[in-house]
Amino acid sequence: MIPEFPESREMTLADKPAFDAIFAAHPPEISAYTFTNIYAWRNAYDSTISRLGDHTLVPCSRAEGLSCLRPLGDGAIGPVIAEVLRRADRPIIFERLAAEETAEFEAAGLIVESDRNNWDYLYAADDLITLAGRRYDGKRNFVARARQSLDYEYLRMDAAIAAECEEFADRWCDMRMCDTVDGLRKERCAIYQMLTNFDALGIVGGAIRANGAIVAFSLGEALNPETLVVHVEKADPTIEGLYQLINFEFCKAEAGSYSYVNREQDLGIPGLRKAKESYHPLRMIEVFAARSA
Repeated sequence: MIPEFPESREMTLADKPAFDAIFAAHPPEISAYTFTNIYAWRNAYDSTISRLGDHTLVPCSRAEGLSCLRPLGDGAIGPVIAEVLRRADRPIIFERLAAEETAEFEAAGLIVESDRNNWDYLYAADDLITLAGRRYDGKRNFVARARQSLDYEYLRMDAAIAAECEEFADRWCDMRMCDTVDGLRKERCAIYQMLTNFDALGIVGGAIRANGAIVAFSLGEALNPETLVVHVEKADPTIEGLYQLINFEFCKAEAGSYSYVNREQDLGIPGLRKAKESYHPLRMIEVFAARSA
């Protein structure tokens, strides 16, 4: 049973069918709206599950108050927003909002602002599958260098391969000193959840094995019928072109039946923004946040 807001409870894998049904009825464009992302990041963000009438809420505790995704479910969200604000005992911010939803939050008296660091990057799937044309010359060169330097095999992921990827994720974090960087530490927890619950979450993945060891992997799933979302992409940073290679191999293997690939956000990290822009997104998916005045 899901308690009524402001009460809430911990999220479990048993909640997946309910979320999947919501997202099937209302196919999302923003990458935050998959059960995988909500569940895998629940510990990092202290996310719980609650409800208000027929709508599901995902409140997250923060030092400055509560944050929440848009109310999920059928029917108008305006009355739900107003009731959440009335019941909340601390400041609340609604995050990862689509442009067409912002009027409902403004009508509730909230200040709505664009959240550039969380805009999603949307690409044409064919571009990432083929890397065709002059603008992808550099990417093809990186892929070629990695192929020349590695005796590798690309593996479609299953639970056994996911376990190997978990070992590589630990090595990657040792190289990047994840324990000293809060964002990387939280990401490591989310990746652990995805890999250890690979089958239960129903996601897809791929890995590159070279010299008997996993050196790169990627995880994703259907965001909507036309879009594959890439949740995770990790590669040994000491091997030139490996990030480009795992991106290429994963999209070749998994994106063929989709029109688009969503590679999520850059979080305002300059290097990540440059890397995502270098793949020439078809467009950005603008997201907004709404907070009390």
